[in-house]
Amino acid sequence: MLEKGFAVPGLLHPSLPASVSWLPQAPGWYLLATLLLLALFVLLITRTARWRRNLWRREANLLLPTLKDADGWIILIKRILLMHRPRADIAHTLSPMQLLADVPLDEALRALLCERYCQPGNQLSAEQNARLAQQIAAWLRSLPHV
Repeated sequence: MLEKGFAVPGLLHPSLPASVSWLPQAPGWYLLATLLLLALFVLLITRTARWRRNLWRREANLLLPTLKDADGWIILIKRILLMHRPRADIAHTLSPMQLLADVPLDEALRALLCERYCQPGNQLSAEQNARLAQQIAAWLRSLPHV
């Protein structure tokens, strides 16, 4: 037994280890954090560049509901084709039939656009405009990113 008045001071207030730092101490963590930040920066730049390169696609989608005549549709199709083909190829197409050859449209709509292009009465009905808008929107979604 312990004698009266004997105290163990080391047990009353034990010494605790120093607190653990929240910052990583190993240099590998700094390297990993740097690589992750660099990868995030590259990803951000590529996404921003793709978003800016596809401005024409967003503008074309906004124009789809506003077009009412054959001339407007042909102009929009020509602008879309200029984004994916060399300007010299598009400039050499003299007729709308050559221009619309690779555009995925119904034959009836293709013939209607070719017939009414640069004519005085080139207005299309609401149903024809809706079908054209639907088919051009599907074509825009299928085009590769530039």
